[in-house]
Amino acid sequence: MNIDYITEVEGNEAVLDKYVEAVFAQTCKPAKIYPFPYQVPGEENCLDSPLIKYFLQQQPFVLERAVEFFEKLRKIDKKGFNGIYFPLDKWVEATIKKPFFYNENEGDKWTRVVLLKLRPDADPTTASPDHIKFMCYLAVCHLKYGPSYASVMANRYFQMATDLGSDEVAKLKKFGSGELPKELTEYKDGYVSCVANDAFGTIKVTVKEEVAESYQRVFHFINRLLQTSFPRSYSIEFSSKQKAWLPIKGLPKKGVHALFANAVSYESVHPLLVEYAHLAMRTNEWYTNIDSEECAMPSTFAVFALGLTSDAYFGLVKQYMKTVDKEHQEIQVKFTPAFVEKFVITQESLPVFMSCLLSTQEHKHYKLFAEQFQDAEKLTMLLTFKATFAQYLVDYLENEDGEEVADYLWESVLHAIFGPVHKYPKLLSSVGETLRPLYAELFEKIEIESE
Repeated sequence: MNIDYITEVEGNEAVLDKYVEAVFAQTCKPAKIYPFPYQVPGEENCLDSPLIKYFLQQQPFVLERAVEFFEKLRKIDKKGFNGIYFPLDKWVEATIKKPFFYNENEGDKWTRVVLLKLRPDADPTTASPDHIKFMCYLAVCHLKYGPSYASVMANRYFQMATDLGSDEVAKLKKFGSGELPKELTEYKDGYVSCVANDAFGTIKVTVKEEVAESYQRVFHFINRLLQTSFPRSYSIEFSSKQKAWLPIKGLPKKGVHALFANAVSYESVHPLLVEYAHLAMRTNEWYTNIDSEECAMPSTFAVFALGLTSDAYFGLVKQYMKTVDKEHQEIQVKFTPAFVEKFVITQESLPVFMSCLLSTQEHKHYKLFAEQFQDAEKLTMLLTFKATFAQYLVDYLENEDGEEVADYLWESVLHAIFGPVHKYPKLLSSVGETLRPLYAELFEKIEIESE
């Protein structure tokens, strides 16, 4: 196999110099095919690792130049920061972690925790302040551009900086990264106080007057913020004299929940909540101040609040259920019974109901669901949906294997509605002669075993 791109620094220094110049001049571009090496006219293509390694080994290390270089390279790379972080993390490991820290295991084999500790023989005063600041810059990049679990690496870098005696983390906590102007990160008046920190992905909201105008100002602030490089996983802390809760059993009673429950009571705020939901809704991103057991994608409480208000937001609910991480999030399961109680099953609500059932690997069964399908009209609606279910998976869920997984997923839909398969014989025997053929057709192809 012929490799037509640079993979090593040695012997390629002259070409790599040209790549460095091209990054600063913004004349470097990514190739259109995997592994998307960088391209400079007239030069051999180059992978990210040798370019990054070469740049970082140049002496002296100039912080401002390094940050400028990687901000430009991040915008060039096909995957953004997620395409370049690996060699940067390796640099931190070689330059800061190995010379100054070691891993110490605590606990037995069942509770073992790996802690990062300063080496007894290490002298923190010898660590380069600019290297530490650059490490903190990388930590902020992990928070802003990486998936939610990138916070683990970011927090490790912050810990290392603090352990080395740097006040850089304290400055970031107080002032943020400094990349966003103050008018975007702070807003205060007689109605509200809003303060955001992009370095740590925090938004603090205080409502002083419980009126529509207050929530309009809050969401003007948050929505503008989410149109910047603000982290996509973040926390919202909310304080107010009044805290409402959505009519959904089991939702965590956190400030972020109360914020949207309060705001949705004002119809004039709804357009801003819709805008927020579209800006915030991203797979693999989370509200960071919601416990991992109840993890919630940003937009969760806005969508739930609007989704229980009017059928005008059915499309928004379906978009959310399609976007949510089906493997790691289950909070949406709590929304489904509240939705059915509010709207019951109709021709209009059935597709939304189905999107809810398919938003997790196996949706919990609620007796309420089966009660919705006890007459010929509703059962016929469900049978009609079954007839086009495979195409629904292809069109709406964009599942290329829709035909192959239709039977399996249809069984999971029936489980959510009617409960475990072994209960179907009893159900069939309990219904009248008119409905029995309809139920039988719904359960067709499903292997039914008696209890």
